[in-house]
Parts: sequence; structure tokens; C-alpha cells
Amino acid sequence: MLYSAFMIGLAGSLHCMGMCGPISMLLPGDKSKRGRYILGRVVYNLGRILTYSLLGLMVGLVGEQIALFTSQKALFIIVGSLILLAFVVPARWRQSLDVLPYVSRFTNFIKSSLGVFYKKHSLFAQLVFGVLNGLLPCGLVYAALSGAFLMSEAWESVLFMALFGLGTLPMMLSFAFLGNGIRKLISFKPKVVYTFSYIMLAIWLIFKGVNLPANNFTHHDANGIPVCHGK
Repeated sequence: MLYSAFMIGLAGSLHCMGMCGPISMLLPGDKSKRGRYILGRVVYNLGRILTYSLLGLMVGLVGEQIALFTSQKALFIIVGSLILLAFVVPARWRQSLDVLPYVSRFTNFIKSSLGVFYKKHSLFAQLVFGVLNGLLPCGLVYAALSGAFLMSEAWESVLFMALFGLGTLPMMLSFAFLGNGIRKLISFKPKVVYTFSYIMLAIWLIFKGVNLPANNFTHHDANGIPVCHGK
């Protein structure tokens, strides 16, 4: 399943170009100093990938605990169904959720922090800029985290999100160097691409869950020996 993480990032990177691309253009840099300019953009993207990896660790640790009480079969089906449900529920219902004001406050805090660091020219500032950027609410990241959540071990969840981040790297670097010019090369709507990728991910998770053995547990005993890990 790990290979699919890179594909999710690659397929959904058009979404990254639309959402994070303009933010990345705020990064300071002197294009006449080509080497440092390129290094700054790479460091920024490594900051994003670092955040994704840490988020993967968090959901992986939670997933390990939940796996003590349920099977991978159930988890795959539940997570896939929730992703599909997100596209079925009317937007006005989602907007009425009580959690949204908290999300909005968190987003505003991150954006204000980005405003502080984009004025600084050091590589460390660009790394922090990328780390903060990775914390901004993003449906594509949530979809990837759902896959990381289903990994058997926390380190696999970290690797899953790192590979997802690497999948977004080609498009993000291209946008950093070509700017809006790259948008002129893309004639289709990015929203169609990443919506399709979400739905395909959900269907794949449900399909995989249906085909897993009913006793496919991922928890371990006190000695670290897998218990009832079906194949």
C-alpha cells in the first residue's frame, strides 16, 4: 500500500499547485542567485514533508491503539466510507459543523505566522515556512492521512506520509520555478483531478477492506508478537 502514497501525492499535486502554490510564491529569494534560490525552495518543500511525516506519526500511533480493538477489515471499510460520505454530504451541512470556527481560528494563526517568516531570507525561515504551510487545512492531506492511519505500524504511517509529500514535490518545484506559466500548460480543471483521486482512494480502501480476512488484526502481544494477523 505504501506505493499508493506517492501516487496520491502525484495525482493530487494539481490541488497543491492551486492551494499552496501561491503561498510558496511569497517566499523571499533572489533569482539572480540561482543556487540559493533553488535550495530555498527545496528546503521549503522539505519543511512541508516533515510536517506530513509528523502528522503520519500521530495518526499511526492512534491507529496502532485502535487496532487493538478492531480489525483492519473494518478500519479499511469505515475510512473509505467516510471519505465517500464527505462528497455526499451537502456543503451547507459541512459548513454548519461546530468545529469549523476552531479550524478557522487555527488557519488564521498559521497564516499570521507565515506572514512573519516570509519576510526573512534565511534557509531556516524557509524551512519553518514549509513546516507551517504543511499544517494548513487540506483535503488532500486528510485523504493521505486516512491511508497512513491504516498502516500496521507507526513507522509505516510516517513513511506513507513522507512518500505522499514526495509525490507532490515535482509539481510544487515546477510551480516555484515557472510560476503562473505552468498553469497555462494545464488545460483541465485541477478540482476534477483531485476529486477523482479522492473517490478512487475511497473505493480502493473499501475494496481492500472487503477482501481482507475477517480476523485481520494488527495488534501485538506483550512480547511484540503479532496476534491474528491474517494474510
